[in-house]
Amino acid sequence: MEVDLRSFLHTLKENKELIELEDEVSPRYEVTSIFKEVLGEQGGPAVLLNNVSGYPGRKLAGNLLASREKMALALGCQVEDLRDAYLKGRFASLEPVQVQGSAPAQEETVAEEIDLLSLLPAPIFHQGDAGPYLTAGVLLAKDPDTGVMNSGIHRLQLKGKTRLGVFLATPPLSNYFKRSEEEGKPLQVAVALGLHPAELLAAAVSLKEGMKSKIHLAGGLAGRGMPLTPASSLDMMVPATAEIILEGQLLPDIREAEGPFGESTGYYFEAESPILEIQAVTFRKDPILTVIPPWGIETDIILAVFSGAELWKELHRVIPEVRDVTFLPGSLTFQGVIQVSESLSREKIRQLIYLALNLDRRLKHVIVVDDDVDIHSSREVLWALGTRFQGSTDLICLPGLEGYVIDPSTQEGETAKLGFDATARPEGPYSKRYRSLSLPRESILKAKNILEQRR
Repeated sequence: MEVDLRSFLHTLKENKELIELEDEVSPRYEVTSIFKEVLGEQGGPAVLLNNVSGYPGRKLAGNLLASREKMALALGCQVEDLRDAYLKGRFASLEPVQVQGSAPAQEETVAEEIDLLSLLPAPIFHQGDAGPYLTAGVLLAKDPDTGVMNSGIHRLQLKGKTRLGVFLATPPLSNYFKRSEEEGKPLQVAVALGLHPAELLAAAVSLKEGMKSKIHLAGGLAGRGMPLTPASSLDMMVPATAEIILEGQLLPDIREAEGPFGESTGYYFEAESPILEIQAVTFRKDPILTVIPPWGIETDIILAVFSGAELWKELHRVIPEVRDVTFLPGSLTFQGVIQVSESLSREKIRQLIYLALNLDRRLKHVIVVDDDVDIHSSREVLWALGTRFQGSTDLICLPGLEGYVIDPSTQEGETAKLGFDATARPEGPYSKRYRSLSLPRESILKAKNILEQRR
């Protein structure tokens, strides 16, 4: 089976992780409301909307990675193996593959009288947004000096028939555009919409030492080289199995108001941003537009999988007692949780906190817990914080550090970072004082089997 968005939707359906709706849904606020109601607080199934009002023949999908279970399906692994599956794919670094003949992403082409507003059922997500936005667009561009292609996820505001405002705040594409702009040249850019989630995840990852490119990472995570095909109007390759490809140029020396937009922090954010002028659109028949609802569980899951794996790798290399790393839901990786072995001393835990807060610039608060705590359960993490932490002795505060650009609480770009030692020290988590409630493994497995048979 082809590894693309449609094959993934089929996998979700087989695993009862997909809801298909035939009801007419407006892209103005109603799309967001549907996704939010389905998700709740824990993360529900993915949603495929087959009837978006005003866009006959166009479909819209979301919540694709809004649980660790769906992320595991995307990476072809068990939930408990997500970190290792990501790291394995990260180092696999598969070469992209050029598709011979016609590519699915180019079944139809619009090169004249383009009107993005009528072609794309882009939602207006929240009251207060400046207009419709694309939130799962993977931008691709070549390094002006080396020709190496990379990708990134950047929010896109539909500002007119052929104009998109691009919040281009992170490398490598921001660096590529800066160098092109310094030479007074536009930067050729393609926007891929409707990729397989493994390829989407690769675009979200920050380039690290040892990564050849995000295109190679996409192949490693998807388990096959990323299929590419020559763009219809640009001197570059584009993803061959995407649902929709927008081809255009980032214009030099032009900035326009972009936003306000309800960001993944849960607050509105606006900027003066570059303009992407679109010159051609190619797409599959009956294309499916994918979106990532802002300030939703999906963003948490995407960031937690790769950021947690990368941070674990760095911390474990220095302090082998680090067992696992994740982030609290809703915190956009601002609040991390680190699980450690019971043998790690209080002094070493303090060193770990200093190291973690300085390694990851997004990380604002870190909670260290013992290995009897399920770090993927917010309830258990807060239980450890409530019963094993004393503010007078277990709190570390590091003021005056670099803040993150979309954190509205930063003061002149600076933030204070906090570390919470929520471990059962000095006795340890298995001492009489801190011994937590437990059940025999056999009883738990039997209960699961009984309930599975009733589904």
